[in-house]
Amino acid sequence: MATSDAVSRGERAGSRMTARAGTTMEMVRALLDEVPAERMVDWVASVCSSDRYQASDGLADAAALVAGLATESGLGDVSVQWFPADGRAQWWTFEAPRSWTPAVAAMSVTHAGVPIVRLDHARDPFAVATYSAATPAGGVSAPVVPFAGAPVPAGALAVVRQADLRSAAVVPQLAADGAIGYLTDAYAKGDSGEYRGRVELPLHSNLLAFSLTAVEMELVVQAMRDPAGPVRADVMVDSHGGAGMPVVTGVLPGEALDEEEVWLTAHLCHPRPSANDNASGVAALLGVASALGVLRRRDDRWRSRRSIRFLWGPEFVGTAAALYGRAGRPGAQGPPHVLINLDMVGEDQRRCRSPFVLEKPPDYLRSFLGPVAEYVVDRVFAATAGHPGHWTTAPFLGFSDHALVADPSFARAGVQLCHPADRFNHSAGDTVDNVSAVEMTRSAVIAATLAMLTAGGGDADLDRTTILTGWATRERAAARTVAAEVGGAWGSGLVGYVDRRIAEVARAPTYRPEFVPRHPPVGGLPRRNWDGPLNLRAMIGALGPDDRSRVDAMVAGDKTVLSLLFHCAIRADGRRTAEQIIAETSFELRRPIPGRLGAILLDILQSSGWMVTH
Repeated sequence: MATSDAVSRGERAGSRMTARAGTTMEMVRALLDEVPAERMVDWVASVCSSDRYQASDGLADAAALVAGLATESGLGDVSVQWFPADGRAQWWTFEAPRSWTPAVAAMSVTHAGVPIVRLDHARDPFAVATYSAATPAGGVSAPVVPFAGAPVPAGALAVVRQADLRSAAVVPQLAADGAIGYLTDAYAKGDSGEYRGRVELPLHSNLLAFSLTAVEMELVVQAMRDPAGPVRADVMVDSHGGAGMPVVTGVLPGEALDEEEVWLTAHLCHPRPSANDNASGVAALLGVASALGVLRRRDDRWRSRRSIRFLWGPEFVGTAAALYGRAGRPGAQGPPHVLINLDMVGEDQRRCRSPFVLEKPPDYLRSFLGPVAEYVVDRVFAATAGHPGHWTTAPFLGFSDHALVADPSFARAGVQLCHPADRFNHSAGDTVDNVSAVEMTRSAVIAATLAMLTAGGGDADLDRTTILTGWATRERAAARTVAAEVGGAWGSGLVGYVDRRIAEVARAPTYRPEFVPRHPPVGGLPRRNWDGPLNLRAMIGALGPDDRSRVDAMVAGDKTVLSLLFHCAIRADGRRTAEQIIAETSFELRRPIPGRLGAILLDILQSSGWMVTH
């Protein structure tokens, strides 16, 4: 079908909303005037001061801060909901975090009695691994030994390279050997040096671990090679539980309270400072609430048909808990109409070396949201063109909270605003001086405009033909570029896939997706075997040690392997063959799946029990 014919059909199928807050550019300009740029950066700094482990005293402090600011910003029905933090499956396959707050976490490594490395979590963010076990009162003194695959002495502290930790068998082996824990080299590099990186232990680990920079690791390694004297560590870790898991929510009520809501989400967790990941998203949502609250009080045209709900909680599990409460039980209100997720939105593009990225909804959902989101992002960057920075799009990857509603069990469209290539991510270098007030403003205005449009707050100037034609032109050009680079049957297949996708989206009358199966389920074809939204962590946890190690090794080499797994899983609907699942996944991600990797991924899903073929 020609693009113009498809667009015309889509335009006839669709319906314009009533003019509300003016044209999109009028909305953007009004929001640019009202979004509190400097206050948002101040809010980032305030959130950064707390260690925000997923169920900790620090997260409770951050939740109380956000709830207060949300109320001040004009949200209604603001509350902090508390959920158990007992490490058990609570929401479909999603486990609650374990209550854990590090009270003391310090370590000193000595060589021949001389200190060579000293760490104190109170002074050195990211020094202690999440869920590190406590030492006996007063701490312990332990020999420091290299890890080389062989058993380590009981009571020792092993030195393990990050490359070795890619094997799922290493941490269980250390626990079985009776080691007290390990030191590892997790760090990021910036212009002014190295930054300690994040280390995480399993939820119920009996080990402790500390994160070293490359310089510290080399000091320890050289000391272990020196026969002049023993290398020992004095370690003290004291943690306590008792904190629950908080989720903060508030709402801008709509005129039709019985309709599905639009959700704005930003995860609240991560160790301090974690300014861009994700104090920036937290503060940007507060900026959205503040700006929309001001404009609503000033002019009733800024009210919307649907309610706009704001949600702050621990990544994945917080949204899963909220979603389960509203959509996982008989008689519940149902999933959101649209979800807009803000995760790492404040990056200074020059310092962090990461452009602004709009992550699109998955292709299998037929929705007008993706083209409109691109249009809005382009309009906001045009309005702020006097400031440096650029934007691009990415296919659906599913590394944050928007992935929950994309699962076929809900089949709702979501987009993510992010800067995924931030070189300081998951390290102590993620500080507030890497946050840009301009980028925070852009993110808040984009989110607010999209929320208004999808909530029925106005889109009188949204010309479907113009938006869809521009989007289709970009999609075709990008596909043809990739197809020309790759060539062959795969390249031709990609071009055909994109043409079909453009025609499908052009027929989508609303933002809420239409999920239209191609064929009825057929016996013997792969299909899902899990309840609720796909939980990749739980799926990988259901694998045997060998398969887990294989997945860990693949992910360490290329994180997008997780996206490949996600896409393969959500396409396993009993209507597609294995070959179709692999082909469609490769086309959406715009990359051929090499060799037998696709078959290996489907074998892994089968081994986990989360995909069946009977």
